[in-house]
Amino acid sequence: MDTTLVSPDRIPEWIPGIMTMDSSRGDWKGITLKGYHYDSQEVAIPPMRDYMLVAYRGASTTMRRSNGGSWQSAKVGKGNISLLTRNEQSHWGWADPIQVMHIYVSQEDIQSTALKVFDRDPKSVEIDDQIAAVDPLILSCFEALANELRCGEVGQRLMIDALRSQIAVHLLRHYARIQLSSESGSAFSERQRRKIIDLIEDRLGENLSLNDLAESVGLSPFHFSRQFKSEFGVAPYAYVIRKRVAKAQEILLQGKTALKVVALECGFSDQSHLCRTFRKVVGVTPLEYQNNA
Repeated sequence: MDTTLVSPDRIPEWIPGIMTMDSSRGDWKGITLKGYHYDSQEVAIPPMRDYMLVAYRGASTTMRRSNGGSWQSAKVGKGNISLLTRNEQSHWGWADPIQVMHIYVSQEDIQSTALKVFDRDPKSVEIDDQIAAVDPLILSCFEALANELRCGEVGQRLMIDALRSQIAVHLLRHYARIQLSSESGSAFSERQRRKIIDLIEDRLGENLSLNDLAESVGLSPFHFSRQFKSEFGVAPYAYVIRKRVAKAQEILLQGKTALKVVALECGFSDQSHLCRTFRKVVGVTPLEYQNNA
């Protein structure tokens, strides 16, 4: 059985139980809520893809845990949470039947949240296991997510996103050890800078997205935007607009090209979009610019 970075849906292969709730069929991004009833057992949990938070709903029991060394134990019940880190094998055991809810938070969401919180890429984020933490905020998030799963109404996606962000920030504040890179807002390398400029110029007539630009140099959109503005002095969108206007100026100086053709070649949605943007940047309309050249 492959135990490499197990997803939430495969956890029952290692921890057999009766499922009582499951959000995986919904359109929840970066977070999963599941509920289980477990009999007493001792299990070996493989390296998981996500971080797992556990809230206890029924009678209390003694929870035991080992990551290959000595066993630790603590009483768990209503009001406690357990936390299992990702990408690490561990053994857990409990002597009585338990009812639990699980929240799974993705590594990608933890990393992107850390980038926003600390304004630089973290070298590493480490979150250790917790057997019986007391954490009212996390418990309130469990209840809010369970309520959304039961009877989510208009705005559910926004609610889920807000709860996911709240959990990620809370984990970073209270449970994580974070090593930050020594550089903040460092400049692009010459190769990265050239690659960005070439991509923009080659695709001026296309709908070039922020994700496209960020992926070209291996950065997250958030980090790319901040670094781009530090490097070029303007936001990526503003830079692309300037380049489109500059190309329009070149075409207009070459002859009587129809404005709708200029708009198409320079990536504007239509002739009106070209005229509005051109006048805002240059100070005159495209025709005025062409006639005065």
